[in-house]
Amino acid sequence: MYKVTMLAALLMGAFSAQAATVYTGDKIDGNPVISKLDVDDLEAGKVYRFMFQGASNGISQHWYVPILVAKGAQSGPKLGLQAAIHGDELNGVRVIQQVFEKLNPAELKGSVVGAIGANPSGMLANNRNWQLVNDGGDMIDFNRIWPGKEKGNTAEQHAWLLWNNLWAGNVGMFVDMHTQSRGTEYPLFIYADYRNPQVKQMAELFPADQIKADPGEKGSVETTFVENQIPAITLEVGKPKLYQPELIARSVTGVHNLMIQQGMLTGQLGATAQQQKTYIGNEMSSIRAEVGGFAEILVKVGDGVTKGQKVAVQRNAFGDVIREYTATHDGKVLAIGDDPLREARGLLVRILFTNPDPQCADGC
Repeated sequence: MYKVTMLAALLMGAFSAQAATVYTGDKIDGNPVISKLDVDDLEAGKVYRFMFQGASNGISQHWYVPILVAKGAQSGPKLGLQAAIHGDELNGVRVIQQVFEKLNPAELKGSVVGAIGANPSGMLANNRNWQLVNDGGDMIDFNRIWPGKEKGNTAEQHAWLLWNNLWAGNVGMFVDMHTQSRGTEYPLFIYADYRNPQVKQMAELFPADQIKADPGEKGSVETTFVENQIPAITLEVGKPKLYQPELIARSVTGVHNLMIQQGMLTGQLGATAQQQKTYIGNEMSSIRAEVGGFAEILVKVGDGVTKGQKVAVQRNAFGDVIREYTATHDGKVLAIGDDPLREARGLLVRILFTNPDPQCADGC
């Protein structure tokens, strides 16, 4: 009996001593490939570079996501950062790079994990959506299928692997970074579920131009984390396919503020929503083209507008005005369509405003 018990104990000890981070044995550009991350398994006081092995594609190769991990010298909170869930939304890539450029793991309490380019399929296709190859090809919004499916299509499998093998157990708060889509633009803007006090606090640590108190979108990264008791925000960093240094810098300030507030770093907070005089609303109104034509937007992102104010016109090829559009509410211009070619339902102007209905206090 003693021998059996001793053998079992030895086997259990050997198993528990095995690294929980799973290395495939491959390297890409000198960086180890992992199929599972466990930050607790890593040596403290270091920064790591990995390639995370995602779903396989139509030619039986894997999609890979570059991962940065800063493991602090002391234990503490766990922060996750992710960019390019939509493949043409790239400002967040530079935000994560700059956050890590400034991090000293010897002075860090806790850990930071950054996923740079979570949607490699969309990035390589120069498109916001994940590209599927079955039956002549299709596309799927990679920010509407979380937490994914183990036996789903390629995009669903990739989301499932990220959720279960990268983020699970490795984050206690999360910032998912986006921009507006091509042909449109945002300021520095945040979607935040204000029903959750921790989420509200996170959002207002960022010197954003505008914040929407928002109940979330089912299947989005942000909502999936919040539903699983992990505070998260969606950070929209301006325009697609363009680095905007000022918005990137303010985003980095917000991440640093979050880390200081959580005790991960020492120092003074930088500018927050209070100093930025961030406009906080709880409802949006999207003014969309009714017909096809050349659109001229008469307002800028961040402008204050009043109900009934003319905000856009459309012309035909001869320059004749075929439609005029007015503001639906008093509020702030949150987004505009900056591509003149607009078909029916194309976004012209989006207005963020405050709906006084108590049912909309935390977002409509």
